[in-house]
Amino acid sequence: AGGSDALKPSLVEEIGKRLKDRLDGVTLVNDKPDVLALIDVLTLTVELDIRAVYVYGRYRKLERGIPQTRWPCRACKGRGCESCNQTGLQYEKSVQDLVGNPMLEIFEGTEHAFHGMGREDIDVRCLGRGRPFVLEIKEPRKRSFNAEKLAEIINEAAKGSVEVSAIRPSTRSEVVRIKDTPAEKSYTIRFTIEPMNEAEYAVLTAPVDMTKEDVQDRSKKRRRQRRGDKNADRTKPLETTIEVPAATGPSEAELKAMKKPELVALAEANGLKKTGKKDELIERIVAALPPAPETFELPDDETILKIVESLNGLKLAQRTPARVAHRRSDLIRKRTVFEAHSPFIEVNENGEREIEFTLRCESGTYVKETVHGDNGRTQPSVSALIKAKCNVLWLDVGDIHAD
Repeated sequence: AGGSDALKPSLVEEIGKRLKDRLDGVTLVNDKPDVLALIDVLTLTVELDIRAVYVYGRYRKLERGIPQTRWPCRACKGRGCESCNQTGLQYEKSVQDLVGNPMLEIFEGTEHAFHGMGREDIDVRCLGRGRPFVLEIKEPRKRSFNAEKLAEIINEAAKGSVEVSAIRPSTRSEVVRIKDTPAEKSYTIRFTIEPMNEAEYAVLTAPVDMTKEDVQDRSKKRRRQRRGDKNADRTKPLETTIEVPAATGPSEAELKAMKKPELVALAEANGLKKTGKKDELIERIVAALPPAPETFELPDDETILKIVESLNGLKLAQRTPARVAHRRSDLIRKRTVFEAHSPFIEVNENGEREIEFTLRCESGTYVKETVHGDNGRTQPSVSALIKAKCNVLWLDVGDIHAD
């Protein structure tokens, strides 16, 4: 009727009054409610939209071989099979599950989602203060928590594989901040060296030709700017023709390591007499095949330490590594090593020198490739600078410089 209140506001007000009378401690709000009730007055049904709970923290991954998020089984794509013991997972443990499953039980939610500030490789530990993350619990029945107690429960359940700290309530907007913050990171890396020949050095140092064209196809919609990828840093790589010495035969040491059937096959493949003792076969093959390429002399300890310390401020051109090229755009990105320090050398039980040092670099830097060069896809590299092949033993994240 004329002059009366509108039906919807009146209905909402009346329902609100009755809820206040029946539910102690519940506050009715109009902006960003934890639970939104959608009432259909025609069918007399109520649908509850329960908003997610967000929890911020930092995690330290103390064990290698654990992915950050769930990794579906390669064989069954997550459906469950004999290969994964019907779990649907390639790896039994993940940081997401070690942190999220205890929270899921505490908040009585339906599922969880993990949002990290970047990620480390599965074989890399994350130490120091830990990596910032936000865990999202969907459709929780409980929303309040004691941060100290929650961290204690998670750490106890993880049994030394993962530790969390700095737990506090978070928001959806912080998920965006976490994902888009280009934080510098510190790493410690350890590697061995072995002789390199001229052909291998030529590959590592071949000129990198680039254009200003982005390799990615542009659609009408504007592509979202990815963290750490500045417009000036995304350039399309052009294949470079590398002139290297002609192929040569195996060295005498490599021949001695072969079994006699292998030597017989090699002799036969090169049209040589295949009878006789192993030593005779080796002598025959060495005489007939081109000599093995000469290698550079391995640098002394002082030279290695000096080169590592000279990495401060080094500008890198990093093409998407071969190991991730199947899932990332083939681009060349410019990255900076801000600091390299604390290098030292140890001799292992096999008589090999192991070099270890710490570096701080720009977000998005491929650190393993910075050392071994990835067949010239990262330039310059430690391997190219010392003229020796570098074999990475392990890598640790020392700190994420954010928050």
